[in-house]
Amino acid sequence: MSTLCAGVARRIINPPLGVKTFGFSSREGTVQAIESDLSATVLVLNHEGEKIAIVATDTGWLAYETINDLRERVAQTIGTAASHVLINLSHTHSSASMPEWVPDDPEQLSIQAGYRDLLCNWIEDAAREADANERPARIGSGWGDCGIGVYRREMGSDGIVFLGEVPDHPIDTSVGVIRVDDLDGIPIATLFSYGCHTVVVGPRSFVASPDFPGAARDVIESSLGGAALFLQACGGNVMPAGGMGYEVDCTDAKRRIGSILGGEVVKVASGIRTHVKRGSRTSLGSLSNISLWPWVPEDGDACGAFGAVEEVISLRYIDMPPLDEARSNQDKHHAALREARDRAARESEINVKTRFADWSDQLVEAIENDRKSIDVTIQALRINDIALTGISAESFFETGLEVKARSPIAHTQVLGYSNGCVCYLPRSVDYPPDGWDWQERYGVPDMLFQAYSLPVAIRPESEQLVVERAVALLQSLS
Repeated sequence: MSTLCAGVARRIINPPLGVKTFGFSSREGTVQAIESDLSATVLVLNHEGEKIAIVATDTGWLAYETINDLRERVAQTIGTAASHVLINLSHTHSSASMPEWVPDDPEQLSIQAGYRDLLCNWIEDAAREADANERPARIGSGWGDCGIGVYRREMGSDGIVFLGEVPDHPIDTSVGVIRVDDLDGIPIATLFSYGCHTVVVGPRSFVASPDFPGAARDVIESSLGGAALFLQACGGNVMPAGGMGYEVDCTDAKRRIGSILGGEVVKVASGIRTHVKRGSRTSLGSLSNISLWPWVPEDGDACGAFGAVEEVISLRYIDMPPLDEARSNQDKHHAALREARDRAARESEINVKTRFADWSDQLVEAIENDRKSIDVTIQALRINDIALTGISAESFFETGLEVKARSPIAHTQVLGYSNGCVCYLPRSVDYPPDGWDWQERYGVPDMLFQAYSLPVAIRPESEQLVVERAVALLQSLS
């Protein structure tokens, strides 16, 4: 009798037409259509009463406080601890903006808040259904390889890094695959992770879309059955091959990229057998000397290790400017915003100036209140020899590679955008050679801490602090 049970459920989470989207400051206007359904899928795993919930949602960003509250709600719904709930954001830039993301007019913020509340309710309902759907299960894992991503930190002839493409730069092309089956080997859920920005559907498309993960899920589910859950890995410095979509209709490109990824997942998952194993060598008993290894039923315990741990650490900011300089900066950016509005500037220009005005407010507030750090959640889940590590930041692929290499658990997938997304998490070598300048507007987003309205950059050693704590959590589960 299996000691592992699993249940899965999904909700369609399409945002309302008329809402603004997350991620592209250059996107003007609001959602005019649903390109294809956005969804949130919840997998609940139960080992002798201890439960883990994995939530994969087509959501670009949620406020840290909102996602912490949602984890508590899901935990209470299924009867577990919040530390056992992992919420991974696909980071699609064609999902609804949230009211905490950037200031806006009251009507727009009301639309966003209403959608945010519905989204949380839908995920909680899906968790309840998944928990009720639990049945005996087995789990297996494997790795694939997929080249749909490209390194995006390109250096210009002036030595300044900008958002571009560096095709010959190595990235992490691995595809982590986890297969959860019933006892007959029929898929309940297939989880797959890959680190790449979800921006194939670009800023000229006025649609809501799950981007390439949705197309990949379609391929997987039509081939294998069950539910497919995309888990965004460490894609902070990786773009889709071919770059950000420029066309008004990016559906074709999205399907192609998603089909490549989905096809790789199908290939790997099809080779994972959870219900049978290779038996002893057997003679066929024919005239010629033929022998084979038959598949025999898997009769071992389905779950030998199970658990979850998490830790919240504070990442310190670099030194802030004097208060009078910050207030002067605040006056400058608010004056620029007023001027743009007065002359009816393009919406994209107003979007950028609104973000910088909000950042200038946050800088002053941080200095006045001596706010010197930001919290990041690090989480580790383990089922047998499979581990998921979640980091609530836009982690770089190198961070994922290091944690995987140092993990004591055989199959370790490292995920960014998990249980929140509070900032970029560049490594110390990714910072400008002369250090981060609070008055500089950088051409590469991962140095533009103002995009998250952080008062200044986090200290360059922050990424290594996260790596060390993630490895320590994994070691505690081994």
